[in-house]
Amino acid sequence: MNATRRNFLKSALAAGVFPTIIPARVLGADAPSNKLQIALIGCGRIGTSMDIGGLLQNQDLAMLTTICDVDILRLQNMKELAERRYGCKMDHLKLEMDYRKVLDDPGIDGVMICTQDHWHARMVVEACYKGKDVYVQKPMALSVEESEAIREAVRLTGRVFHIGTQQRCDKGCGAGFVKGVEYVRSGRLGKLSRIDLGIIDNSPNCEWNVPSIERTPDPKDFDFDLWLGPARDDVRYSQLRTHWRRYRADGRLDIPGQNVGWLQIQDYCTGNISGWGSHHVDIAQWAMGNLGPVSVKCEKVKFLSGRLFNVHDDCLITYKYPNGVEMKLGTPRLSGYRCGVRWYGENGDWISTSRGTTKAPGAPIDTAFKEKAPYWRPCEANRKELISGEPEVKIVHNPFNHHRPWFLGMRSRKDTNIAVEEANISTISCILGYHAMNNAGREIGWDPVKRVFTDPADQKRLYSCFERPQFAVAPILAEIRKRKQA
Repeated sequence: MNATRRNFLKSALAAGVFPTIIPARVLGADAPSNKLQIALIGCGRIGTSMDIGGLLQNQDLAMLTTICDVDILRLQNMKELAERRYGCKMDHLKLEMDYRKVLDDPGIDGVMICTQDHWHARMVVEACYKGKDVYVQKPMALSVEESEAIREAVRLTGRVFHIGTQQRCDKGCGAGFVKGVEYVRSGRLGKLSRIDLGIIDNSPNCEWNVPSIERTPDPKDFDFDLWLGPARDDVRYSQLRTHWRRYRADGRLDIPGQNVGWLQIQDYCTGNISGWGSHHVDIAQWAMGNLGPVSVKCEKVKFLSGRLFNVHDDCLITYKYPNGVEMKLGTPRLSGYRCGVRWYGENGDWISTSRGTTKAPGAPIDTAFKEKAPYWRPCEANRKELISGEPEVKIVHNPFNHHRPWFLGMRSRKDTNIAVEEANISTISCILGYHAMNNAGREIGWDPVKRVFTDPADQKRLYSCFERPQFAVAPILAEIRKRKQA
């Protein structure tokens, strides 16, 4: 930030006035006010690494103006981190503990939502209602109802939507996935017959060896009720339920830790069926033209058991698709397949994609041209010619860092490389896997066109998830519909 802007902001703050956007006439044509004004909601593990990094990579298009978190320590820590990363004092940066104040700020163009999973849907729909463009971390919802509400809210309001699926980017971890999908779509395997998909298990060796602090923090320091939001509130506060908040020897709070317990609790997430499934299920189905399943059945599953943690651990799930393809999704101990996606053709050929650093379980890599290392390359095949040369079919993907399409979309008012409908299909497919695990051994039917369960009893029982009324998605969507009809 230049000195002129700092001085201007300091003067404004001293006078008790905060101009969210400084007019270009004050600072010239190259003023920060010409950039998209972005707020970041959620200052935990992902917000402090991936999402602030995305803003840093795109300073030519956007600037961070507001950060928000219910934990004052994380909020303060994020401001200090931002100043270190940006290499300057950020006197303009607004700190908020209540996301609703962020959405009510008329100077904010878009919000980046990187909270715990159970908050995603409500915040996305409410942001659309308040006129904000939205970037949300995956998974975007915990129920079919929530996912459908996001799809409808985005389209009714005309907001620009993007989701954190960096595997659709041909830079970094996504390079192999994009190539793999293009080769499959090019027909290199002929007609697809099956897909193997591996996700990481959830099992911690034990609940982390830290004291379980059961006293509820002062809401001015950590608003536990707002942290719970849509989730049930008949629970006691614990570090293991939310995240580590370290205490010093004198009993005072220290800087916040980054390990999170909520990722292991079904009240706040669905486990790695969505945590990793949001990445790999999306890639597997992207190669089939974003085709959704017609049925899902869990063959085997093990759930964590303990004082708090109860998401799935090992699992093996079968997805069936209208094109006849069968997909086996599982953790390595049950599926024998590492974290990634492998497509098989009807003649037995295969193309495999991963992030390139996942160790293959058991035997050496089964490819005739393997490197002399126990690691899979980002894009592999059983025959070299299957992944040689340029793919005959090119797909729309993100050629930049995976945040940039959102900023460009905000300027052009066009969809990014993953439309909300595509995100909806991938999200629902993961949710179906979650329900299959909780109904192990029973096949759950799904209509991917109408996006409803084929069994009316399942539609009634599985369509929605628990939401506290004051934080529910449906009332906000109803207001959006009413406004559209007015």
